[in-house]
Amino acid sequence: MSRKVNPFAVGPILGEAGPTHARLFGALPENTIKAGNKYCWGRVRWREYATDDWSPARAFRVNGNFDGSGVVVLNDLKPGTRYQFQAGWLNDDTEMALDWQAVEPGEFMTDQPDAEQTRFLFGSCCYRFVGLDGKIQDDRADKIFAEMHALGQKEEAEFVLFGGDQVYADSMHSLGAAQTHSDFFSLYRESFSQPHLARLLRHTSCYMILDDHEIENNWPARADADRWTSKYPAAIKAYQIYQASHSPASPLNRAGTWLDRDPDRFWYTFSRGPADFFVMDVRTERVLSRWPWQRRMISEQQEAAFAQWLNTDPERVKVVVSSVVMFPEQRRPFHGRDAWEGFRHQRQRLLQAMSASDSQKLVVLSGDVHASLYANLTLRGGKQVHSWTCSGLFWPTALMAFRWYRPMMRVPGLLYGGWGKPLGQVNVPGAVFSDNAFSMVSFDENGARFALYDRRRRPVEGASREICW
Repeated sequence: MSRKVNPFAVGPILGEAGPTHARLFGALPENTIKAGNKYCWGRVRWREYATDDWSPARAFRVNGNFDGSGVVVLNDLKPGTRYQFQAGWLNDDTEMALDWQAVEPGEFMTDQPDAEQTRFLFGSCCYRFVGLDGKIQDDRADKIFAEMHALGQKEEAEFVLFGGDQVYADSMHSLGAAQTHSDFFSLYRESFSQPHLARLLRHTSCYMILDDHEIENNWPARADADRWTSKYPAAIKAYQIYQASHSPASPLNRAGTWLDRDPDRFWYTFSRGPADFFVMDVRTERVLSRWPWQRRMISEQQEAAFAQWLNTDPERVKVVVSSVVMFPEQRRPFHGRDAWEGFRHQRQRLLQAMSASDSQKLVVLSGDVHASLYANLTLRGGKQVHSWTCSGLFWPTALMAFRWYRPMMRVPGLLYGGWGKPLGQVNVPGAVFSDNAFSMVSFDENGARFALYDRRRRPVEGASREICW
């Protein structure tokens, strides 16, 4: 006699995958367990890819306080190895043989620290039209993930990196915008359970960071007492559950076997092959001020950690992930205060830290602007910083406000610091692609390749770029 393992309603999502461990997230159907209840109903088993022997099924806890979700950490894995897994849930803890036929398998690749190359998918900003009933109205946004999955399988992408706006809590601006815990939980359940995205997240390790639309447009520009005390906590709770929990932002216990506590910050670092990544949180630590020199996009703690990270193993590729564009800036009257151009003093300090560091292989990955492009910044002294922006994964034609993004940019031209002193020269040597797109990025000891693809997986050669260090 055996018991059927049920598929998760959301997930499994394969998150962080280090050399010897991986995090896996799953959520039960809505209202299966109530807040305050916790049960060891999750089940997972795994094996090396293309082998016959599964591990014994492992139980893990799902928590009603976290929308019926749970995260399990798989340990004692082999570096640079592809694994297959199955994960689902039962409705009690009774021990008996398990029937896994209803649960689709997933797979992932662990990190190989001494690998000479890393290759991954990158994109941001996936708009889904959510009606007043809280339901996604069509499947257009989901189709690009089928193309990402196909390319990832073909090119053996190691992971996928999402650079912000994975959900739109304000798809109709203020009309029907998410406000409560229930609203935000429903938004994530609807978005992350769409079939093509669900398959991608089941077959590729993923890393995520939020931007404004996980809360509301241009957050916290319009924040008031009510938004800070009701909407923001609800948005952040949902973000913590569905995006941060399976990332390095959520701390593990000392043995590295389970989630230890809620994260006290959302920025994090990870490494993959020859590259180190610093994934910035440029939304929840902002300090807005009428005085430009007091404005901060990231906290002092995050800024100090960034400078230290730059000078740790400086011979490696150093990749900064910023959900908003660091450069180029936009011309007047399009000049905006929401991106780094509105925080020039702090941007100046970050670029000066890059210039002063021993790191020579510097890359910034960003999203936000619904356009994809390569840019480079030549700092005073000659050091180069390379920028790759890829946005958006889906944005309806009727709302394509940034279709003419290139004429809005101030390039070529000087990039200025907080007090008006030039920091370096910015160029955009290739095309600017203002339509739905995703990218495949690769780094090795010789250089980088930023390959752009449209929503039908056709190469966009004019906007793609290959560079040498």
